[in-house]
Amino acid sequence: MAFYNENLGNRIMELMSYPIPDRCVELTQLFERCSLRELQDVFPTIVQSVFGIGSGGLGWGLRATTKENSPMCFDILHEFFSPMGPMLRLCYRLLNEAIKFEFNLDLLPHKVSEMIQSGQYSLFYADLVNIDPFRRQVTSLLLNAFDYYMLHYVIHATFPLHKMYPAALQVHNERMKTVYFFLTAEYLCTLLPGNPDAIVFPTNICTSVKAPQPLQPVQPLQPQRSPKYLKIPSNTSLFQADSPSTSAAAAAAVQAARNCESPRTHCWRTESVLHFFIDTWLRYDIDEARDLPSSEFIRVVRILVKQVHTFANSTHLDHTPMVMLRKLANPMMKTRIYPFLKSIIGRWPLDSSLSVVLELWLSYIQPWRYLFDAPSAGYYGGSGVNAGNSVAPGPSGNEVAVSQRFSTFIAENLVIYTQIFVYILPRFERLDFTTFRNVIMLHRLVKVFSQPNLPAMLCQAEQAYICQLGTDSPRKHSVYARQGKNEWDGIFHEESYTPLFGPAVKCEIEQVIKTVCISRLYVLQEIDSIRRDIVEQRKAHSFLRKIFASIFADVSPAELKLQEIVKIPDVLDLAVRSLSNMFDVRLPEITLEQIHDRSSPQLNISAYDSSDYLDISKISPIQMQNNLANLSATIDPATVPIKDYEVKFLVRFLHKISCRLNETFGNEIQALWCRSDFVGKIARQLLYPPMTQQWFDKSRGVSELCEERLPARICLRPLASYQVLGLITFAMLIGYSLWRAPIFGLFIFILLFSIYITILALFV
Repeated sequence: MAFYNENLGNRIMELMSYPIPDRCVELTQLFERCSLRELQDVFPTIVQSVFGIGSGGLGWGLRATTKENSPMCFDILHEFFSPMGPMLRLCYRLLNEAIKFEFNLDLLPHKVSEMIQSGQYSLFYADLVNIDPFRRQVTSLLLNAFDYYMLHYVIHATFPLHKMYPAALQVHNERMKTVYFFLTAEYLCTLLPGNPDAIVFPTNICTSVKAPQPLQPVQPLQPQRSPKYLKIPSNTSLFQADSPSTSAAAAAAVQAARNCESPRTHCWRTESVLHFFIDTWLRYDIDEARDLPSSEFIRVVRILVKQVHTFANSTHLDHTPMVMLRKLANPMMKTRIYPFLKSIIGRWPLDSSLSVVLELWLSYIQPWRYLFDAPSAGYYGGSGVNAGNSVAPGPSGNEVAVSQRFSTFIAENLVIYTQIFVYILPRFERLDFTTFRNVIMLHRLVKVFSQPNLPAMLCQAEQAYICQLGTDSPRKHSVYARQGKNEWDGIFHEESYTPLFGPAVKCEIEQVIKTVCISRLYVLQEIDSIRRDIVEQRKAHSFLRKIFASIFADVSPAELKLQEIVKIPDVLDLAVRSLSNMFDVRLPEITLEQIHDRSSPQLNISAYDSSDYLDISKISPIQMQNNLANLSATIDPATVPIKDYEVKFLVRFLHKISCRLNETFGNEIQALWCRSDFVGKIARQLLYPPMTQQWFDKSRGVSELCEERLPARICLRPLASYQVLGLITFAMLIGYSLWRAPIFGLFIFILLFSIYITILALFV
């Protein structure tokens, strides 16, 4: 009984200082033992601690913990915050009473807070706002436990952790996904089910959480109110019949109302998730005065877009009360996605990381890919270039045409297809297409827009759109005209519409094709040059060196580069031919002689000047190619991605040992490398040579070229290859078969290797 008599607040503060594994275990036990009243008092403190409110935003490290950097913490955090884990069970337990928690508006993104304070919020927030009756202003939100936790969760993604905690930036890449990434996918898949027959668990939640609402016609999603005088909205919700109907959905809603069981009492969690995720994430400020979000934030937004499409695409199959939410999901997202995408594209660094933004846009404009009964790329496939798409050129005849079912979606979202394409096209023109990652971005863009019958559907929708504007209208090409003013006002700010299939875009396409063709010729030239260098290097190697390279899978930097760029010419050729067919543009005839003659006056411009910043938007592919000679190997061979011929866990284990040895004996290793006697020659055969490692830091919204000088060092990674392990096993088998002692065979193998290194040290 001593547990109940102690100060629970002090106990919680003590637990917050525990390591993550112990903290989660202790809190799980505390949730089971404490009374509802006690949990109500500590719940806000726990939630604010989890998401770092008031402590910098890092919290429990949901956005900094991955399977790679902390496997045990990853599993514990994932289990604790899973949809049916201890934290969500606590939220559901607190729903058994009408308990409300106050949420400060200052924690919301600026645009969301401004929307609520001005009274221009949707009807969903009518039940949540806390209004000062004297000043008639919204002072806070009053939320139940589930809404309180979920709103903190979505706001957590907007914290610029990559700015405040440089260590968090290291995990924001496509190969390392955080706990937050996986939880987002699970929350959205659970609470926005694509399957119309799915049930959101748990189902035994008190029905008094959300009051039943009268069945009335659906109100506009963004009602216009005067910000001067705040009006308290009528007590309505999204769960309303759009018109008197005899449909199964309307009949089910009427029957539920008769039974005093409003549809909202069963679907309010889905309604909350839709509003909180869409309003908070797609209203995120990305102007020049604020930090650029991390790549992880863009990837979780892409998860939201994909799951909302899956959720909405089941509308015609759903005969439950949730059908009303399915109908409203895409319109809610449509009103915010265009300014969100355009602001990101305008500020995002012009390098290969642009692919995360590109994939977000391409996911939104392809709702036909996200059907609950069709195979998809999956939400854990990341936002990279290989999420469900082949990067190798293939026959386009195998592609499935876009269903006419989505023609309405294309017409209603025409500006998101065409104007984003027009906006991003000049940025593609300035990309370096001698880099494989940039080439894949172009391939993805062209592949999506060249899908069978999609260009024809876009052209038809665009012609109808322009015709409806009228030739004599004072706002001839205004993007307001097609949609209702209430829905689009304040969303699209352009004064003119640029036709995707007009002459202006056709000229841009011609320039892009020309740039791509030039880059392709340079890559072909570079491939020939690298192949010649490899042949010459192999001829210069001795016989023993060739055997050593084949045994230890020693791949030179030139061979690694050749493996990467050899695919580029074919992908670029497919891209320019697809663009030529789409926009009816003739392919230019360009030769290397013409390029050299035309580019000779510009050779004095260098990308690698005394500045630490690299503005590649002002550099042509010609200048980039001419500066390749200024670059050396930029990646430590010990840290390149794990290859197919290596044992993954052994590579990681040997890397940790190598790092520890280099930290402990760094000075001694450097001294061995610098010795001029025979011992120094032996050391230079065994150690990795000094090098300058280079990478791009994009934490400040620009590509900053960073360098690090690496000394001579030990690297045990070659021992993790299957070839070496096979040789060691073979040597031990020989030792066992000849002397009944496998260790003798291993000693002979080490002796032969030592003799080989000695010969190299003497004669190489």
